[in-house]
Amino acid sequence: MSDTSSTATPKRKRAASATAKTAKTTTAAASVKATAKASPRSSTANDAAAASTGANWRDQASDYAEQAKATARSAATTAKNTTGEALHGLSKLIAETAETVDAKLGPQYGDYARKAAETVAGAAKSLDEKDIDQLTNEARDFVRKSPAVAIGAAAVVGFVLMRMMRGSTSDDA
Repeated sequence: MSDTSSTATPKRKRAASATAKTAKTTTAAASVKATAKASPRSSTANDAAAASTGANWRDQASDYAEQAKATARSAATTAKNTTGEALHGLSKLIAETAETVDAKLGPQYGDYARKAAETVAGAAKSLDEKDIDQLTNEARDFVRKSPAVAIGAAAVVGFVLMRMMRGSTSDDA
């Protein structure tokens, strides 16, 4: 007898538990229906609150995007100005070196150095005269016209930057 009562007890417990869960679910469903019938505006208010929260997130995202755009423009302008100054300095250095090249290698090579200095000075002047939007558009057009050259240039620039970074970290150590 004790064997049958011990096996019957877990079955009764499971049945009672299932009945209690069903009753709770039914009560909760009835409560939700009653609330929805009693106050149909609460659903609309919740929808409006959700919409305003979504709109608020969109506004915040838009604000962050504008801040990022302004920061990027500022960084690009600073980089453009720094690059222009560096090109002007390089042009002066090449022009000053042209006389030494004349004396050591001959006037033909000095002329090459002067032409290179003029070319670098022209690039610096062109860079100074253009704003960031014009430079961006020109870069896009260049990449569209010759993507292979653009990819090659990006690879070379990446390689040079990597070598510069490796050199600076090995010098520091």
